[in-house]
Amino acid sequence: MDKFSCDKVSRDWNEKGTQLSLADFHISAYTHIGFVRKTNQDRYVINPLADGSVLLGIADGLGGEVAGDLAAEMIRIKLAAVIHIPAGEEKQYLLRLSEDLDQEIMHKSETNQNLGGMGSTLIAVLIRDQFVYWVHIGDSRLYLFRNGQLIQITEDQTFTRFLVKEGKLTQEEVPFHYSGCVMDQYIGCGYCEPESESFEIARKDLLLLTTDGFHNQIKKEELVASLHFISGDQIKIKDLVTAVLKNGGGDNLTAVIADYKK
Repeated sequence: MDKFSCDKVSRDWNEKGTQLSLADFHISAYTHIGFVRKTNQDRYVINPLADGSVLLGIADGLGGEVAGDLAAEMIRIKLAAVIHIPAGEEKQYLLRLSEDLDQEIMHKSETNQNLGGMGSTLIAVLIRDQFVYWVHIGDSRLYLFRNGQLIQITEDQTFTRFLVKEGKLTQEEVPFHYSGCVMDQYIGCGYCEPESESFEIARKDLLLLTTDGFHNQIKKEELVASLHFISGDQIKIKDLVTAVLKNGGGDNLTAVIADYKK
């Protein structure tokens, strides 16, 4: 992808929204460049598969405007091209997919000096037969909103988490420590260790995927209050993104919501 095509792709993603209604789910996604960045290095994917399952993805590019934009776009293209995921191999498939992307993006950065530090976060979610299978690298997040409670499913892969586990930082110190903004791995680092799990989904559950430009700019109680008003075809995800933008808009921000209607 040359500079011109990168610029064009970025403009196309400055502000973008998508909605999709399936038999059991209503899915809504929105991304915004924010008020500071020159390009939007966030991407989202909504990919309905032939067997009725759906693959969702979110990526937040790293490594400079062109490099981060390209990394996130490579992830988007890869996820959007998935046609079939074998039953019984959901987690293994997602893990292989993320590991392949890690190597592809690392190789891309090594062959072009203008792409140094190129990388991206990744959340990929497969919803199939009342189960959610997910893979996670970096500090984008997957949440579950159930019975009025917001549960953070993924754990940010930052140095803060490492320091807490090593006993060098307490939980009380976490919100004030610089390491919370420093990821210890990402897609493209060449040694990423993706985390993957699954859980059963229940009627009226909401899944929420976000980049850090979204979840770092809204208080949990404000987000919970907003999610109480989201339901089915009435999802107003643009309004939710707009509310986050009022808190600063210092970064690109993206959210994907899947509402289980069954």
